[in-house]
Amino acid sequence: MKAYNRILFIFLVAFSFGVGSVYSQSSTTNDFFNENGEIPSNLPTSYDMKALTPIEFQNPRADDIYWQKVVYRVLDLREKMNYPLYYPEEPGNGRESLFSVIFKLMKDQKVPAFKFEFTDEKFTKANKIDFEEDVLKKFEIIYKTQVDPTTKQKTFDVDESDIPNREVIKYFMKEVWFFDKNSSTFNVKIISICPVIVTDRGVGVQNFPLCWIPYDNLRPYLVQKEVMITDKNNGARMSMDDLFIKRRFASNLYKESNIQNRMILDYNSTPDEVKREQNRIKTDIINEEQDLWEY
Repeated sequence: MKAYNRILFIFLVAFSFGVGSVYSQSSTTNDFFNENGEIPSNLPTSYDMKALTPIEFQNPRADDIYWQKVVYRVLDLREKMNYPLYYPEEPGNGRESLFSVIFKLMKDQKVPAFKFEFTDEKFTKANKIDFEEDVLKKFEIIYKTQVDPTTKQKTFDVDESDIPNREVIKYFMKEVWFFDKNSSTFNVKIISICPVIVTDRGVGVQNFPLCWIPYDNLRPYLVQKEVMITDKNNGARMSMDDLFIKRRFASNLYKESNIQNRMILDYNSTPDEVKREQNRIKTDIINEEQDLWEY
């Protein structure tokens, strides 16, 4: 009996030591963290978007364009439908505003930016803007510079709080509507967008168009940026590129391609006249598509 009790005692001691060692080992490791070194605190409502690439659209041949119309729009981010492009004002929870994304891409020289002109935008090397002179210094943004000792290339360091997110409340957009007779499809393609800084510089509130940025150069980065499109369903999310491609934004026309190269305000003086002209342009585009299939 004593021998049995001694064996049982030794077994219990060994078992307790083993359990204690395992517990001690598991309690000191970080296996409860995920691959990002974080402890998940919410349901998985989003996913890693870094590997996403934009949907490729085949550009039609010039000979296949049966009809086209170039129009210019203004997106006012104060309209509720455009909130996903403006908020959050400060980056957080994996989201940031459209201008925050664009500003960082320009700063890191990942996308080309061209001088803004109302009459004739030119996407040429000679018309590229100087980020330091035309953005940082012009709008008095605080920044620091560093020069790579090997490549001698200058880089800019701008604090998140110094990016003028709150002042960019409008965007200009250039797009072309066209009919491709090869595929028998009526499509629209966004050509470029332009952030507009709205600020008061002592002479009243003024609009300062920043630059034109070709949208195709932005797409690989916008497709990896998530936006929240509604407060009612936090799981209903899409990428910034999806938002533009699916046309989930509100806008108003301010110009159509015309012989005299005039904007709508150049030949309409009252708000009612402007509204009627905007509606006419929209109706003409819709009717053009309808007429293509009439016979």
